[in-house]
Amino acid sequence: MENTNAKVYLSIYGESFPIKELSDILELEPTESYKKGDEILVKPSPHYHYEGRRFRKETSWELGTDYEETYELEEQINKVLIQLKNKEELITNFCEEYNLKCLFMIVIKMNNGETPVVGISHEFVKMAYQLGAEIHFDLYANPYKSDFELTR
Repeated sequence: MENTNAKVYLSIYGESFPIKELSDILELEPTESYKKGDEILVKPSPHYHYEGRRFRKETSWELGTDYEETYELEEQINKVLIQLKNKEELITNFCEEYNLKCLFMIVIKMNNGETPVVGISHEFVKMAYQLGAEIHFDLYANPYKSDFELTR
């Protein structure tokens, strides 16, 4: 089984907006983007079963990291913050123009019972505040056998 890994991203989302225009203004390419109404393509998995087709309910522009092995999230958070530095006003102006919201998402896949340190720096709090962004955590704790269970 793989080790604990995580990713961090900023999502700028709303009803509808020109994704390319936001990329041009920020001089950044999103790591992922989609438009309201796009079909959600789900990879087959033994853990999930979906009936029918599903579609995006909003338009989104995301900038973040890939999943990376980590035991401390500060590095992933900083990779995103560095790219956004000095772009806060551009983002807030664009969000006001198109009635958009911002969300920082921290996704953690815990394996073998190993949990990372989740520290929220002053810089991260400041950036989230300036963007009016919420901070969400998406946690996946995969099953494992602990040392306690093995000694019983």
